[in-house]
Amino acid sequence: MSESRNLWAFRALAVLIAVGIWLPASYCPRLRDVTVRPIEESVQVARVNYEDHDRMVVLGSPILGSPEDPKGALFVEIRGSEDAMASLNRDQIRVQVPLGENLFGGATYSGPRQVAVILSTEHVVLPADAEGIELLSVTPEQLTLTLDEEVSVQVPVQVDWRGEPIGGFNVDYDNVRIEPPLATVQGARSEINRLGFALAGPIDVDGRGVDFVEEQARVRFESDDVVVEFPTFVSVEVPMIQGPQPQSGEGS
Repeated sequence: MSESRNLWAFRALAVLIAVGIWLPASYCPRLRDVTVRPIEESVQVARVNYEDHDRMVVLGSPILGSPEDPKGALFVEIRGSEDAMASLNRDQIRVQVPLGENLFGGATYSGPRQVAVILSTEHVVLPADAEGIELLSVTPEQLTLTLDEEVSVQVPVQVDWRGEPIGGFNVDYDNVRIEPPLATVQGARSEINRLGFALAGPIDVDGRGVDFVEEQARVRFESDDVVVEFPTFVSVEVPMIQGPQPQSGEGS
């Protein structure tokens, strides 16, 4: 009888031990969850900013390729936990490119210059709410930029004409009045020197036969590296004359 009791006691103890092992295994975090490795990922940078500089401008800024054609793209290697990577807004990762010292101050201007810029993870800016993300590398580590002197000057405004007047009439180009006749533009000195003027319009003269005024003709400069500061609109008085008119004035 005593042996039977001992047997049942051993059986009960075995059950308690089994339950004691099962409970922690069921409710405590799995070992594999604790020891999981951080995720590493290569992210293509979609935004590049250049260090502000009073007298330099970057020509033909490299826009880092596209998903279909990543040639010339910048990539940032990052590492973080699964949760950190899932919450990261990759579109907000940017690179702040340093421009260094002013290459044009006090020197005789000889046109744009090419400069090699070394990049590192110090130049990578993550979103403000990014947590638990480690920056590993930037590829490529060097960019070749074309820098030009930035100037602000006044240039004459010319009209961008479109269309053809009604038969027997033409624009009296010699007496077209643009007010104001000058615009202040800012940007790459080489581009301003190359073009030399801003454009107002386009102004459509198709079917016209009488004088008219274009009150709000938009002013633009035909270069991505130059912006119009003032005025952004001009008034253009367009006189019409009867009879043939030499075409040399078109576009002026």
